[in-house]
Amino acid sequence: MKITEDDVGLRRAWTLQCYKEHENICWKCRIDISTPVIEIVEAKSFWGYWHHNLGSGTIKLSLNLINEHSWDVVINILKHEMAHQIVTELFDGKNDHGELFQRACQLIGVPDEFCGAHGDLPRIIEDLKEEEINSENRKILKKVKKLLSLAQSKNEHEASLAMQKVNDFIKKYNIERVELNKESKYVYKIINHKKKRTENYQRNICSILMNYFFVEIVYSYLYEAQSNETYRTIEILGTIENVLMAEYVYFFLLNQLNFLWSDHQLKTGISNREKRSYWLGVLEGFREKLEQMEEKQHVLDINNNDSRQETTSALICAEDKMLSNFKSIRFPRLYKYRSKAASIYCETYKYGVNDGRHLTLHKGITQKDGFQGKFLSSRLVV
Repeated sequence: MKITEDDVGLRRAWTLQCYKEHENICWKCRIDISTPVIEIVEAKSFWGYWHHNLGSGTIKLSLNLINEHSWDVVINILKHEMAHQIVTELFDGKNDHGELFQRACQLIGVPDEFCGAHGDLPRIIEDLKEEEINSENRKILKKVKKLLSLAQSKNEHEASLAMQKVNDFIKKYNIERVELNKESKYVYKIINHKKKRTENYQRNICSILMNYFFVEIVYSYLYEAQSNETYRTIEILGTIENVLMAEYVYFFLLNQLNFLWSDHQLKTGISNREKRSYWLGVLEGFREKLEQMEEKQHVLDINNNDSRQETTSALICAEDKMLSNFKSIRFPRLYKYRSKAASIYCETYKYGVNDGRHLTLHKGITQKDGFQGKFLSSRLVV
């Protein structure tokens, strides 16, 4: 195959990005290792390779890896090879996949799926095979699916009651999980809209997810090889069932914002410049509805402190040490960022709040309703 000038330019950009990723991983994880030579090579026998000779080191990454997989997968393969580098440079150990290698993987947060010498590499890291979801996970998701189906009722009272039952069921499951210290599989889901910024309404949706759906949210960045661009991303972290549910709610709300705005605009003839105000209003109204469903007298307070203003979800996540550990491994250095308040059209915002109060979470029926036409898909983040 003839290599064009554009191909050469892309490979150069990918190599430079790999150097940046190496430096960033070292900084985040506080690892002091040398900068190796990084090469992108046409190789079909390996995804990545670490070679050390006479005091110098080289990391080779397969061109097929970059062409066929998401950049998140590329980063984790790079981390795998960096773990070999750590064993060589810091532990003075052998280049194998033994105990020292596993220790190095823990230092830089290599996911379990990427710690072995062999195994199937997922095309997209968030693809979790259906057979990997255990029977308890399936049971929980089946129950939620059934309740959300009931929430499709045209009777507003019946729909709200079904939504309340979903809320109570998820709450009960998470309280028992933390109280009984049940072992859980923690995963992350990367939502990438391929935009340079995260909008206010997206942050408002994420706030709802954290306060009512038992997940943590981190705003991050991810490079995309084919476009040679870096985009802002939203990462959802939690147990398998909580991440699936939160992902569903995220896209459900996004789709409903568009649907409700189209309906409101058709009725009022209002300008598109007021759309953001309406969206923020809808999300505030929906948040108020969830707040009303939150049974204040049953708010979990494990530490026996007066934390009545905290939601059950926030309290559970604060007490979930395994989730905190998973988050700290994924993001060793985090800082808080406060977004600017959005200017709004007050009257349009109020209309949105009213419509949001009548919004009921239900099972998606069409591609424009719910989770992109799919219900609680098993395609997750690992």
